Amino acid sequence: MRVVDDLQEQYRQELHNQEVKSNMRTLKGFCWIFAGFTLIWLLAGVGFFDVNLKSITMAYGISVCMMLPVTLIYIKGNLSAGWIKYYFLASVSVICGIVMGFLSFHATLVCVVPLLFAIQYRESGVLWFSFWANTITMFLSSFVSFYIGLCDLNLLYKSNYTRDWYLEHMTGNVISLPFNENVPFIIIVYEVFPRVIILMVFAIMLRYTIISSREDALRIADLTYRKETDITTRLFNKNKYEEMAENYYPGLSRVAVIFWDINNLKQTNDKFGHATGDALIETMSSKLYEKTNDRIRAYRVGGDEFLLLIENPVQGESNKVIAEVKESLRSCYEEGGLQVSSAVGFAEGSGAQIRELVKLADERMYQDKFESREGRL
Repeated sequence: MRVVDDLQEQYRQELHNQEVKSNMRTLKGFCWIFAGFTLIWLLAGVGFFDVNLKSITMAYGISVCMMLPVTLIYIKGNLSAGWIKYYFLASVSVICGIVMGFLSFHATLVCVVPLLFAIQYRESGVLWFSFWANTITMFLSSFVSFYIGLCDLNLLYKSNYTRDWYLEHMTGNVISLPFNENVPFIIIVYEVFPRVIILMVFAIMLRYTIISSREDALRIADLTYRKETDITTRLFNKNKYEEMAENYYPGLSRVAVIFWDINNLKQTNDKFGHATGDALIETMSSKLYEKTNDRIRAYRVGGDEFLLLIENPVQGESNKVIAEVKESLRSCYEEGGLQVSSAVGFAEGSGAQIRELVKLADERMYQDKFESREGRL
């Protein structure tokens, strides 16, 4: 169960990290939306697009106002907060609704943008939140577009006929069409409802993509966990240590290396059986695991050898950690657990000297083993 719990915790942490990255990508998406809208507004201003400049300027101005709090969140906010993604997606839905409200049929494809933003979060709940937020803004924007924005004449007139019908009923170059009597009903039934159906199909298919993505993420987390973790002890394995020693620790200004070794493990296995030896390893590793945090990592680098590496240690921290582990082992024995005899050595220095520090800590550990009675047995 401990291995499963660790894997799930690593998986949750990975999803959290991905959420922060997704928030950053959403911010970049805001920038692209704003850049695209700015380009359209400028082209409309110089007459490249034959649209009502007042309508597109109103839409652009309101969108700029919506971007201001998003910008403040980027500058001062905490992108790891759980509510950030919902605010961003709601803002995307509102901005897309504004665009559709003032540009109507010219911006129909915009309605799928919030769903595309939502899928990167890999959560079905987030996807459906975006769907409903988008549905509400699309409903409102349909009425805004009819009464304020660029009016879709298909909603104003009864014009749901084929091309041949129009040609048959045309007198010269003129055709007479009756007004729709119940415009709100027409908007809801013939504009909003079909778009909602299309969006729902999009959402359902994107949900399948999210499910596949989460399954892949869990599979990758499992493979990563097995690649980096000693399953028996929950500590990082030698592969992970080698990777960190090559790519991570050399970049630190200071690092402390504490080298632990269980005394007489082979003799214990021969005399009392491997189950007892495994219990000693389990006890030792559990006490080291208790000391791990964001700065302290524990590695099992051999059958009975362990490393505890401290990033940027404060003065006296190594001695304090060693004393606490020894006290924890002693308390465990007094409470009826196994007595674990171990040797320890430590060294501190620049992260660039990580290999030399490990070697020095190893030498000091063997010196401690030689000087202790248990180590010489």
